Amino acid sequence: MRIAGPWWVLCVLLFSTSCIADQFAIITKKNALPLLTDVQVKMLYRGRLTHINGTHIQLADLPADSSIRAHFYLRLLGKSPAQMQAIRARQSFSGKFIPPYELYNEDMHTISQWLDEHPNGIAYIPQDWLSDQVRILYRFGDEDAL
Repeated sequence: MRIAGPWWVLCVLLFSTSCIADQFAIITKKNALPLLTDVQVKMLYRGRLTHINGTHIQLADLPADSSIRAHFYLRLLGKSPAQMQAIRARQSFSGKFIPPYELYNEDMHTISQWLDEHPNGIAYIPQDWLSDQVRILYRFGDEDAL
């Protein structure tokens, strides 16, 4: 029975969403925002785009220690957490960028609540977290070459 415990934990870690989330969705709750292109998504999360069709966009980010966040930026921009932190520090120092709001928890309830409170808010989630409560602006996964 001693072997079953460690193996079970290893399997859970290997197959949990935070370890294998390769497909992401960019979501909102506002119907007025248009679907996004891959270039717009990259520019938003790189800090080079702040408005879509004249609407100021507010971005949400998962907690800094989130493995989902690390994987999202690696998949979207090819950047590690340290690289993203350096990019955002330079942008913030220059006054050209307001970083995304960092959520306190990495769960759909927290993201949904933040989107309710920020009508122009956009967030990213693993696609398996999707529900009919949100509007999908963009999707990408393994097969996509962003």
